[in-house]
Amino acid sequence: MDNIGLKRGALELYDYDSNYHNIYLKEKYNLEQLFKHRYVLIEHVGSTAIKGIKSKPIIDILLVVEDMQSFIKCVNLIYSEVLEPKGYTTKEESRGEEFLIRKEEDGKVKAFIHVLPITSPEINQYIVFRDYLNSNAKEAKEYEALKEKLLVKYKEDRPRYTEGKNEFIKNIIKKASI
Repeated sequence: MDNIGLKRGALELYDYDSNYHNIYLKEKYNLEQLFKHRYVLIEHVGSTAIKGIKSKPIIDILLVVEDMQSFIKCVNLIYSEVLEPKGYTTKEESRGEEFLIRKEEDGKVKAFIHVLPITSPEINQYIVFRDYLNSNAKEAKEYEALKEKLLVKYKEDRPRYTEGKNEFIKNIIKKASI
């Protein structure tokens, strides 16, 4: 997966790389092949999908499914023979209705696949946030500055770094939804 990835738990920000989209497209193709007709939508989300801002060099992918229980059964059925040998692991920190899959290669996390049921309001939030910041460079740079500040403050505490972004993200989603 090209020049991308961080060791598990590491927290670093890198300049935007125009190759992120191509890396996403390769991973999207892999997911399409693995899950065939078990998904409704696959989208590039997260900071690597926002042009011109620093981000963790990990591709965030939104995978929307019709039926979460059936999808998880599928994952469990193909896990040890298909997913695990290709570097996919399920992430223990799956939260709420979101199921997380981690893609690793060469000892680095390369992608997070955020699996949500089609009924989830979070789907729109991921997409609205990405699209709004891609259309509003000033606020995208504000987000970048916040992430840099949080990185200095919480370099060794990834959960608090992530939590520190929540208010900004909520405000952008609210503003974009008006």
